[in-house]
Amino acid sequence: MYKNIEVLDKEKFKDIKFTEVEAKEVGKNIGLIPLGFTEIWNASHDCAVIISAGENAEFLAFCGVTNEVTIFNKENVYLPAFIRTYPFLNMDVRNEKNEASSVIGIDKNPQFVAKNKKISIIDKDKNISKEANDKIELVRELNRQREVSRKIILELKEHDLLVKKDLNVKVQEEEKVILEEFYIIDIQKLVKLDDKILATWARKGWMGIFDAHVKSIANFKKVLESNK
Repeated sequence: MYKNIEVLDKEKFKDIKFTEVEAKEVGKNIGLIPLGFTEIWNASHDCAVIISAGENAEFLAFCGVTNEVTIFNKENVYLPAFIRTYPFLNMDVRNEKNEASSVIGIDKNPQFVAKNKKISIIDKDKNISKEANDKIELVRELNRQREVSRKIILELKEHDLLVKKDLNVKVQEEEKVILEEFYIIDIQKLVKLDDKILATWARKGWMGIFDAHVKSIANFKKVLESNK
């Protein structure tokens, strides 16, 4: 999955259809799943919610390492929006001036996207079909929420509240890196911030997100033992 991503073009995909894929099956193919900021609390019950590295850092759900070791082999786990929108997703493209813009993409995986599938992407009136549009609107909402998350993390960085971590496990006495360079909030520094800052963040609903994120780190073990 996600190996043949193309920009969704009405003309190019007018005769192409897609098949619904169970979100859990999509999730089994992804170790780290982007989260909208309203999803963090729900995801924190099943996954370790971490903060990614890099300039555009965001909240990610650590869900597994292989198809066998994944939280999606369990029952009643939260299904993030990112995997519910498959085969549609957000993608960034650049024009000739190297200016970036966000567009809707599609994973042209022949197993799920082809002329012989069930659900039309473009309807008879040459518009996006209702089924496709429902997923695309969820992609757009998730993208908006991911942008909010990035702004939240920028503020955390400005106050030096992030701590770099790596996830290592022992395999037959040998130390192996499972996840290299991610970040978590330094809760000790957070509670020592100026009361005005904390009050502002609380009014925005951020403190609950931070608490869910920090508590979720204990779920690394739950994910890594999800094949048992």
